[in-house]
Amino acid sequence: MKKALFTSKNLIGDALYISLAWRAWWEKNKAEYDTVDLLTLDDHVKILYYGMGVPLRGMYYSTPGHLFEYDFQHTFDVSAAFKLSDEKGQHVAESYADLLGVEIERKPDRSHLVPFYQPPTRNEAVEAAIRNGEKQILFTDEHKGSILISMFSASCSSRKGERPNKMLPWPKWLPILKEIRKQFPDNPIRFLGAPTDMVPNGYAMNLVTAGEYMLGIPLDRLAHIMRESLFVLTLDNGMAHLAASQGAREFIFYPRVLGTHYILPFGNRNMKYIHMDPTSLNPAQAVWGLQQAWKEWGIV
Repeated sequence: MKKALFTSKNLIGDALYISLAWRAWWEKNKAEYDTVDLLTLDDHVKILYYGMGVPLRGMYYSTPGHLFEYDFQHTFDVSAAFKLSDEKGQHVAESYADLLGVEIERKPDRSHLVPFYQPPTRNEAVEAAIRNGEKQILFTDEHKGSILISMFSASCSSRKGERPNKMLPWPKWLPILKEIRKQFPDNPIRFLGAPTDMVPNGYAMNLVTAGEYMLGIPLDRLAHIMRESLFVLTLDNGMAHLAASQGAREFIFYPRVLGTHYILPFGNRNMKYIHMDPTSLNPAQAVWGLQQAWKEWGIV
């Protein structure tokens, strides 16, 4: 039997969308290969690869010294995938498949573009958290029906001090959050992000109340929380694609700098979006779009 080594050193969304091509490769080649290893980054994203439906023997965080032992090697290069998407006007998941040389079913309604991630069961996740000595398990009823909001993007140009291309200016969140709190006074709101993703002090008191931050949550547990949420409000970031993999209701502020064909999670039938420039987006337009989504979801 043969051995294969795949490389994926990607952010959350870019990683999730390798799942369609990767699973197709495995279904095509599993009779011939008995070993699949992965070279990736030792970060919060690594847990996702275990739930993509491809049985991994091992995971490396630096290049293994026995590369010659592998019969097949492939790198999921998101830059190459986006270049191909630009050339062919197709989703990055389809470009990953083309670059790997496999076929994925392509449906006219784009329902095939759901990233595949199956988290461990709640019991398995709780047992793992206990073994790791974690104090906050985060599988309590308080998270059912939560409204999950993700206002940060690691790849936004504002992170470099430039004009924002993904993240909304903080004042624009004020009327959006005011409307959410008015419509859903009994649903807890939780703000997602990395451990350092906190609203600047000048705006924090008007946007976030005590106890509403939920930062640095392991992605396997967050996937379960998203399944049970009322809805997810996000930008084009990893949270949008994790929510899509769980079929959660989600509303995305999708950046004008990206064509919708690139990485918008069309496969999630519960997804709604506004294609916008964050600096010119009228908050009234954002509120109206949310209100229409709530009606279509049947939650107001």
